[in-house]
Amino acid sequence: MKKILLALGFSSLLILNALGFPKEYYSIKDTKQMKTYFFDFLYPLIEEENNLILKDRAFVLSLETNKNLEKNSKDYLKLERLAKTYSVKDMFDYNKLLKKIDIIPPSMALSQAATESGWGKSRFVKVANNIFGHWTYGKVGIVPLRRNKGSKHLIRIFPDLQTSIKAYMQNLNRTRAYSSFRNKRAAQRKSSMNPQGLVLSQTMINYSAIREKYLKILGSIIRVNKLKNYDQKYYDQVLKNK
Repeated sequence: MKKILLALGFSSLLILNALGFPKEYYSIKDTKQMKTYFFDFLYPLIEEENNLILKDRAFVLSLETNKNLEKNSKDYLKLERLAKTYSVKDMFDYNKLLKKIDIIPPSMALSQAATESGWGKSRFVKVANNIFGHWTYGKVGIVPLRRNKGSKHLIRIFPDLQTSIKAYMQNLNRTRAYSSFRNKRAAQRKSSMNPQGLVLSQTMINYSAIREKYLKILGSIIRVNKLKNYDQKYYDQVLKNK
């Protein structure tokens, strides 16, 4: 424990055990009930982040490839900020922006959350609200118990699960390792389809060291738990709010 705490800054210690899963979740014994609680608890958080992404996407679409924005205007500054957030060098490359500024299907996010966190029961979720296994090479974090000798990565600490979900979505939407995910999602959009979680989950080969086995695990979780229902629930809500 002393070794773990040495990697933590004082301010980080204050947020340990902050807004994560309620205590009642960990007392559930029935597996089916536990899974339902897990999915239903995380879904609104995923929905909220996706809604924010859709607002930014709608903003980019509204510009209609306009490259003559007045510098330092409200729209110019917002577009500049989005380009920086999503690692797009040319802020007027609308196609690249739209490929990156898009939602993560709830079914896919839920399946990865379950896999990476051991259904929310891993130590990193309980003490750091880290539900997607994010690393950091900064000075503040938690030392993994089985970290290889010579490795310097730490487990990133989040103030709450919402922030962890935001980081997960930004990771998939801007990191080179997940370009195949973004390409397939864009192809689905071009075919007038909503992003399909089961199909897109099979692009996550770079997310885990177990690679092909990881894809099978995600696909199984989505199918067995009928997580496509969460995708449909979300798309129905988006349509209703238009």
